[in-house]
Order: sequence, then structure tokens, then C-alpha cells
Amino acid sequence: MSSEERRRSRRAVLLACCAASTACVTTAGCSESKPPPAMPDAKVRLTQLLRLYTVYSDKNRKGPPNEQALRDFGQKLTPAEREASLIVDMDDDIFTSPRDNQKFNVRYNLRIDPGQNRAVAWEATGKDGKHFVALTMGYVEEYDEQTLKDYTK
Repeated sequence: MSSEERRRSRRAVLLACCAASTACVTTAGCSESKPPPAMPDAKVRLTQLLRLYTVYSDKNRKGPPNEQALRDFGQKLTPAEREASLIVDMDDDIFTSPRDNQKFNVRYNLRIDPGQNRAVAWEATGKDGKHFVALTMGYVEEYDEQTLKDYTK
């Protein structure tokens, strides 16, 4: 094979690769992408409750003594403080799970310590044997009964 033939062969391979990558990019860019699934309302409310609890704990260096103290604290936050803490809305009852229509179990007087992963609040009954649980690490997960017991010890 001459050097000219080799160049033509390389050029053909290069053109084929470019065409294939353009087709992949074009197809991926034009395809209908589905939005990520919406977060369940119970998880949204529990996340808001966890954020409010965390702001209270950080500001007062201890956890709130009860629900009313936490509610009062939330009502006194300025819009800027809410926005900074990602507390979107206090209109919904963030203390009640829409999945089981019961108040969340909340561990009051607990200082948030991200170094210790414990449950701060969780669904009383949940759904299908699963409970959303707000953890001191700053996130909310759905767990079965046994895992919930492990985090609430």
C-alpha cells in the first residue's frame, strides 16, 4: 500500500468517526429528555422541617424544646434568612406527613451533630412499611422499619 493510499484510508476512517460522533451528539441533543421525577411531598416537607430544625439548632446551640418553639422560630425568620437556609415555604404544614396524615415524630432538644448520623424526625406510619427519615447528616431518606429503628436508638 502506497503512502497516498494510507493517507486516503486514514482520512476515510477519520471522516467516518466524525460523522458517527456528530450523529450521536445530534441524536442525544434532539431527543426528548424526561425531567427528573418530582420529590414526594412527604420528603419535601420533612426536608423543610430538617432545615428549620438545623437553623434553630445552629442559632441557639441546642435543639428546639418542642414543636411550638420551632414554629415560632420559623415565623420570625426573615425572607432573606429563609432563602439562605433553603426554607422555601412555611405555609404547608411541614410538621405533618401527607402520606400517613400524621405528625412527624421529632426528636426535640437534640443538637444537630453531622458527625453522628441519627434520626431527627421521621414518619410515624409511612407507606408500605417505609418511612421517610430526616438525618443529622442533613438529608432525608426512605427506610424500612428495621433501619428506622437503627437510626432512632
